[in-house]
Amino acid sequence: MKRTSPRPADDPQRRAAILQAAQVRFAQDGFHRTTMRAVARQAGLAEGTLYHHFRGKDDLLLGLFSALGEQAQASLDPAALATMNLRAFLHTFLAAPLTALAQDDAALFRVIMSEALIRRDLGQAFAAGLAQTAGLGAQALAARPELRGVDTAELIRLGMALVLGFTLDGALNHAGPPDAQATASRITDALLAWVAGGRA
Repeated sequence: MKRTSPRPADDPQRRAAILQAAQVRFAQDGFHRTTMRAVARQAGLAEGTLYHHFRGKDDLLLGLFSALGEQAQASLDPAALATMNLRAFLHTFLAAPLTALAQDDAALFRVIMSEALIRRDLGQAFAAGLAQTAGLGAQALAARPELRGVDTAELIRLGMALVLGFTLDGALNHAGPPDAQATASRITDALLAWVAGGRA
């Protein structure tokens, strides 16, 4: 059952419930085996109701991408970040995506990667979401006097790459997601060493 476009959606709570149901079904059954009917059943809704909000499974996955980015960004308080020293800033900034990706034992991350690596459109959408979060961090760091002369965009890019690397390592080894706080500390140490090395 397909629709060319969703009808206007004016119920954020229902939309969020549908996304949560899709996340459960994608994690348990895989993206390709999951049907819109199964998502509707998981959400306790009629199948047609889903199409008021989403065109199909791709649209659901894109919605989950957006929700992840929003979750990570919502946990970052720009005013609080501005008062932190560099170590605290990096740790707080990196812990946000680590925490978002780790939810439900990184189940959504595994689904995302399985599709993003073979589907250019989905891969680019996921990368764009990460880039938006990274851009916020780079912009905030660029205003810090202690980083004058440092390529802050590259600094954040390295940090986000390590976030993905540690999360992927846990997924590949079926070891569960990395501890967000401990991993953020390790990545922060590496980034501070990179900054210091560039000035040596």
